[in-house]
Amino acid sequence: MLTREPKLRFHHLLCLPLFQGKGYSDGFSVNMQSVKDRLEAEDTAVQLICGGDMICEHCPNRTEDGCLLDGCGGTVAQKDSEVCRLAEIDRQSVENYRNALLRLRNKMDKKAFDILCSECRWAKLGLCSFEKWREGVDELLSS
Repeated sequence: MLTREPKLRFHHLLCLPLFQGKGYSDGFSVNMQSVKDRLEAEDTAVQLICGGDMICEHCPNRTEDGCLLDGCGGTVAQKDSEVCRLAEIDRQSVENYRNALLRLRNKMDKKAFDILCSECRWAKLGLCSFEKWREGVDELLSS
């Protein structure tokens, strides 16, 4: 399927509302902030995928073989698949960003969030939690 919409991997629906300007590298952080600002300001339609996306393009953990972070509580692709399943959004479908967040918000609970995110370095640093994610999503959806 050819699409003009930017690609967004499913588990980044968890990361974007929590992003605080910190990242794996300066280039990654600048890109992540740019993506976040664009999606929130324009309420862009995105193609939701289980694979590398516009955020991954600038990640120093990305290799030709996949993500160097695989093995940290499962693979990144497994996280994408689980978020896809929870949100009940078809792979490769095009969704309005806020609508996708709302669908995930209505299905995500603390237990699922903790299973998906507990091994992430950002959770271990205290930068994210289910409560913070929910607060970030609610704030965006109410704006």
